Amino acid sequence: MSGAARVLWVLVWCAAASFTTMASEPVDAGAPLDAPYDGNHWAMLVRAQIQARYLPAGLSDDAAIRRAVADGTLREAVYPSVQLGDDVAYIMTNALTGSTLDRRRNLLALCRQADGFQLLLDDADRCGNDSARQLRFVQDATGGMVCMACASLGLPTHWERHDRSARCPLPEWDRAAAQRQFDVWQQRFAQDMQPYLSAASDALWQAQVDAGRSVDATVVPASRASAALMAMSTAPEAFADALDVPGERRRDLLAHLLTLLRTAKVSGRGGLYPEPEPVLEAICAQVWYLQLPGTAGPTSTPGNDRFVRGAAPFITVQPHGGQVRLAGLSRELAEILLAPAPAD
Repeated sequence: MSGAARVLWVLVWCAAASFTTMASEPVDAGAPLDAPYDGNHWAMLVRAQIQARYLPAGLSDDAAIRRAVADGTLREAVYPSVQLGDDVAYIMTNALTGSTLDRRRNLLALCRQADGFQLLLDDADRCGNDSARQLRFVQDATGGMVCMACASLGLPTHWERHDRSARCPLPEWDRAAAQRQFDVWQQRFAQDMQPYLSAASDALWQAQVDAGRSVDATVVPASRASAALMAMSTAPEAFADALDVPGERRRDLLAHLLTLLRTAKVSGRGGLYPEPEPVLEAICAQVWYLQLPGTAGPTSTPGNDRFVRGAAPFITVQPHGGQVRLAGLSRELAEILLAPAPAD
């Protein structure tokens, strides 16, 4: 991936709630039949916090998705879903061959009710308007949902709640042990980054890999962190401009990152990072809040295993062989990274 392409990824993902870039390409919605796609592009783009996820009855596992493609119920191996956020629902029904719902209607206003919820089909309508065109979902005796108007649009009538289960159990948290892991990682990471502190290029990164000097021991391969570090070292000005966060620093970003981390202290854990991209979810990245002596910005650390934006800067890490590897850098850390150097 070229430097320009990496910076474009930075821009796309930083438009949402957090910073960190992505090395791998998005998962193809037409993935092979042995790997049905399970996600929602819009929810991923805005990093939505999904509160409930509904699938059509009978389409809740990979085998069912494969059968539905084979018999023509689905155009492609994609999980049809309705995913509920705060006040919107993210719709993934385009793969259903019988659906006549406008294929552009990927996001609908959500109206919650005591016995279920409504999805408004017209942008101008508001909750409480009984005459609004809507899909009304009513809870049935089994805990599922019956959609009153779905049949008229070629959509399934019965839906079941299938929240995506957490794939990564959290180990017990010991801040002192985490600090020791961080210290070991930081020293090894600083050594791994030495070749890229001056005259870094895409070719140099590839040459290091070809020579067997990969940074995989301290950085998760194909993670948001790996692409961020490459862009930071090869195109720092473009990288900084693409972030759209306050700050004036546009040079020596990788060196400054190493300086910040050298004295950093682990101040708490924010649980698992709420990763909406399925291909990255398997990284099982943990949020580690940091205290950075001598820097301005938010410093309060949320309670244990609480993920809060706008609090302390954080990195995300992946446990790996009794140590940790870097998986991502937060927007809060990026703001400190780009802050202007203090006047002499």
